[in-house]
Amino acid sequence: MGTETLQTTTWSTLVEDPRWQLVERIVASAYFAKSDRLCRLLLYICELSLEGRDDEINEVNIGCRLFGRSGYDPSIDGIVRSHASRMRQRLQQYFENEGSQEPIRLLVPKGAYVPVFMPRSLEEQVQEPAPTDTTLPDASTILRGDLRPSGHARNHSLVWILSVALSLVSIMAMGLAARLHNRAPAPAPTSASSSFWSMLLAQHPTTIVLSDASLAILQDITEHSVDLHEYASSNYVVHITSPGASAAESEMLKDLATRRFTSFIDAGIVTQFYHLPGINPDWIKIRYARDLRPTDLKDGSVVLLGTRESNPWVEIFETHMNFVFRNKLRQRGFSIINRSPRGDELSQYDFDPSDPAHQVYAVAALRPSLSASGYVLILEGTSAAGTEAAADFMFNDTNLQPFLNKIRNPNGSLPYFEVLLESRSVNGDASQLKIVAYRNSQD
Repeated sequence: MGTETLQTTTWSTLVEDPRWQLVERIVASAYFAKSDRLCRLLLYICELSLEGRDDEINEVNIGCRLFGRSGYDPSIDGIVRSHASRMRQRLQQYFENEGSQEPIRLLVPKGAYVPVFMPRSLEEQVQEPAPTDTTLPDASTILRGDLRPSGHARNHSLVWILSVALSLVSIMAMGLAARLHNRAPAPAPTSASSSFWSMLLAQHPTTIVLSDASLAILQDITEHSVDLHEYASSNYVVHITSPGASAAESEMLKDLATRRFTSFIDAGIVTQFYHLPGINPDWIKIRYARDLRPTDLKDGSVVLLGTRESNPWVEIFETHMNFVFRNKLRQRGFSIINRSPRGDELSQYDFDPSDPAHQVYAVAALRPSLSASGYVLILEGTSAAGTEAAADFMFNDTNLQPFLNKIRNPNGSLPYFEVLLESRSVNGDASQLKIVAYRNSQD
């Protein structure tokens, strides 16, 4: 049934993995058992993913290695896409019927071939008994991304609430990603802003890095900032502490640290990338911040979503940036540091989550990759609405095109840049966007 593809895996590790056990149940089900090719396709991509080899999962490799198409050309041969489409349909049928009680769900989002393993939908989780005298945040609070404990005195039972609320955010995000359209590349763009996206995305394989929402919440609760070294080595998970936390609460914090949650805003931003004209969706990879490695930042282009509190990889590029976020953990706010103020610019722009005017700040920055062979686009904000404001600026021709025309080099090329934006957050959505200040590599 296709198990001949499992040649390099350490079986003692793989067979004990509940995710692999799920895959084996799926291929043995009535929805897959009669299709050897679909079984081999699912086994192949899941084996590579569970071995940490997501970068090898793409249409060309599948066509060559799995379907025996030497010199596979996706533009004239659609065998991989057609089988992937059938595989997604069979997966949906399995989880709606025979696998409806599975504790883990498996998705293969359209536009990519990397499998996503996620907890069973929230129905079962919200039936768990809640701690005394606590309530779940309502949907509007969750969608605003406003999940921080109020006041300096924190109730550690919020860890459970945050876990459930973030689970909902994660599931909505994955559901949105699963609906991405697998579109053929559109004609080459012509406008200034579209040529920017072509420069960033069409000429290089691109990795979009989703923020680690559980990390941001963990830092708020513990009031401990996690730097990139701690994050990349996972040392922060072992040494999690919070003043006054009981042993049980400390265990809950560690459990929160291991969860894989992202922002609903990030998922919405991802969909906008897939709808850009002239972009080959097979060149776009979606990675979770925790799965990224320094080598991923060397070649091709990368999009980092979120500040260093939720996406610590931003820290690498802040050294050479003028506008830098600083999280005031104890005061429950952010400041944007302007390292070299000019004219009427302030040296510091403060964000207060309790501000009745709902003022938020955002930064959109284009930096070179570590090898200078590609680009790094950073979209970050003082809240989820701030990150959304950065994306709104970049995806709206009315905003982006005049800015690019202003900073364009005399020879027509674009310099690296960073732009500080101000917006208002209305019901968690960014609006009334304006440029506060900007810098480019010619300054």
